[in-house]
Amino acid sequence: MNALYHGSELCEVDADGNVAIPAFLEAALAPETSPEILVAKHQADACLIGYGRDHLATLAERAERRRLAEEARGEEARGHYHRMRSTFGLSERMGRDARRLRIPAAMRHLGRIDDLALFVGTGDSFEIWNPKLALESDDEHFRALAEFRLRMRGSKTTKGVH
Repeated sequence: MNALYHGSELCEVDADGNVAIPAFLEAALAPETSPEILVAKHQADACLIGYGRDHLATLAERAERRRLAEEARGEEARGHYHRMRSTFGLSERMGRDARRLRIPAAMRHLGRIDDLALFVGTGDSFEIWNPKLALESDDEHFRALAEFRLRMRGSKTTKGVH
């Protein structure tokens, strides 16, 4: 069974791409789940998508169903190969220890991840957003979430300042 990811958290990212594992993600990464986490550029949005290695079979099945449907409509196969390359070729293993994940440099570049990352559960996967890009989303509720997370972070960092 694939892990199910639900929740969100704004996390600091250091220069090497290290980030504390968000609580909701840690809860989904139970001992029976794959220890290996993969990350790729999201195919539709300006973010990264992450999932356990065990999710690859599901992605392959979805891609094949879509290819067959496109083929039945007489569509060219080029779109299928772009998706396959994006899904399986433009992905990397995310380093992980007991407390941290390391987002690979190439993936940080593709996702435009800087010093903050907004992790968002999406069921069988999770997304990693630059929170500034999340504020530009066409999803009004998601924009509100990003704004809230940034505001809460700002209030935490100014509490001890006089």
